[in-house]
Amino acid sequence: MKPDKKQNLLVGALFALLSTGLLGLVLFSYMFGAGDTSFMDLLGWLYFLSSSLMHAALVCAVPFLLIHLPLTLAGVRTRVSIPILGTLYGLLILLAVVNRFVFQIYHFHINGFVLDMLFSPGAGDIFVFSFWLYVKAAVILLCVAGAVVLLAWLAAKWARRTSPATLRYPLLGLLAAALLSQGLHIYGAATLRTSILEADAFLPYYFPVSMNSALDRWGIIDKKQIATINISERRSPLNYPLHPLQTDSSAERPNIVVIAIDSWNFRTLTPECMPNLWRFKEDNEYFANHLSSSNGTRGGIFGLFTGLSSYYWKSFEYSSLRPVLVDQLVDAHYNIQLFPSATFQSPPFDRMFFKGMDTLSTSTQGASVYERDCNLTRNFSRFLASRSPQPPQPFFAFLFYDLAHAIALPADKNTRFTPAWDFADYSRLTNSTDPTAYFNLYRNCVYQIDSLIGIVLRELDERDLLWNTIVVVTGDHGQEFNENHKNYWGHAGNYTKYQIQVPLILHYYHNDPGTVFTHRTTHYDIVPTLLWLALGVTNAPSDYSMGTFLGDTASRGWHIVGNDLNYAFITDDGHIIEKQGNGNVKIYDSALNLQPSYPLTPRQINDNLLRLNRFYK
Repeated sequence: MKPDKKQNLLVGALFALLSTGLLGLVLFSYMFGAGDTSFMDLLGWLYFLSSSLMHAALVCAVPFLLIHLPLTLAGVRTRVSIPILGTLYGLLILLAVVNRFVFQIYHFHINGFVLDMLFSPGAGDIFVFSFWLYVKAAVILLCVAGAVVLLAWLAAKWARRTSPATLRYPLLGLLAAALLSQGLHIYGAATLRTSILEADAFLPYYFPVSMNSALDRWGIIDKKQIATINISERRSPLNYPLHPLQTDSSAERPNIVVIAIDSWNFRTLTPECMPNLWRFKEDNEYFANHLSSSNGTRGGIFGLFTGLSSYYWKSFEYSSLRPVLVDQLVDAHYNIQLFPSATFQSPPFDRMFFKGMDTLSTSTQGASVYERDCNLTRNFSRFLASRSPQPPQPFFAFLFYDLAHAIALPADKNTRFTPAWDFADYSRLTNSTDPTAYFNLYRNCVYQIDSLIGIVLRELDERDLLWNTIVVVTGDHGQEFNENHKNYWGHAGNYTKYQIQVPLILHYYHNDPGTVFTHRTTHYDIVPTLLWLALGVTNAPSDYSMGTFLGDTASRGWHIVGNDLNYAFITDDGHIIEKQGNGNVKIYDSALNLQPSYPLTPRQINDNLLRLNRFYK
């Protein structure tokens, strides 16, 4: 290679290293703009510092490798290639500075929602672009430009006094930072160290390594024992609840039974498919327009127990917080019992919702899903039989049936609805597949679940418990059978009603039998309703939930579904405004047709994003 090319590459490499330091410094400053940093400790700061440097190095390597290196090899001189490289680094650093302000306000990084607010008509309703704001922006721009010019000058001067061999030392330093960062994250994930795990969210689109499964396989850690790690003293970035809960001590303390069906398609709640629950619906209150908090089990159960979107999942998982519902049950001396068919350890619902309650059953024995569902029903019956009649300690029981999710039955049980597939052959599913036989297999599974829930309801009735027991029957999310003809089968694929709408039946001692509510309700309404009906909590639901009381017919506004990376708002008219994992925003109608011209104002986006983030400190 010619000397001038070597010199050009050396200048570019040194420029990239210096820009890495500046960008790393900007990223590190994100933590100081977040407000509360009480959850950080020495290891957390060391992790965040090394991660900021590593992330900056990866970002700065891209323009060098994709732009400067090819230009140099093509014979482009330094006076042309370095200004191009400097312009790119300037834009990256400026973007990081702007993103810091976005993160301070919304607790997430620049995405399609932010871009829509900035560049849509009406942006002035949200952002007041005063004279002094323009001055401030100009000063920031000049400072970034000046810093980049200074770094380019320093790189050129440094290159004249050194050789390419000098690069080995800063590169080794960056390698050490990368190893330290990833090693600390592996340690943090294995020990649930809040300061390390919470710091991830502060870096834009940063996805470090975790090795819990491998460490468990190698015998270094025991994943089952992770749930017992003491996290009682760990601080959280969450402000949940917003105010301490106040309770009416004279309130009744009824039993609570929550029955959830995994992957429940609302079209199956018919007299033919679910006769027991149909009769139960007719005798109690039914919410016909009920939406889950997600299109998957993790987010659906999270919303049901916490009253919050699983957008808060990570902050909740690594903190000392329990759901306010569980705290109030414990304070009221309820006997809490779990009857899950699938394990409550993956996802780690046991550790998230029931911290410090190690005696709870988190799984059910059985060679098949059908057998587990049968066994959890028997276990609940045994629990009722074992209760001491005096004193009448109230109980909370959660039953979680999995058969509709597995879509698998013994042959002798797969006979009520025909023709039916013998098993769920997913390889046969295309947009042109006739869903009848597959849906009949699913309906046969749901019919068996209904038979088991019928046993539970009869047991409560025969033991004279229904008069003093609140019963909630719902699903964690829906199950689609290509109803929209977009080749979607199952769940976790989109946010149409076939994946997030589920039935909801509510029984309590003062209800109005046979009432059908058609206003929109959500999983976020269940916690406020239980806290009010059973535990005498007098706070407004907005103190601890993203919902309200089930019976409240007022509009919920945009309904948030999904998680921290991929989430969507469901508008009052059923449109789906989805923020995808890559940051893009797409808008669909209720049938999943793209709506690029849907009217969306910055004010609407801003108000809903602030509402989404209001439980952060």
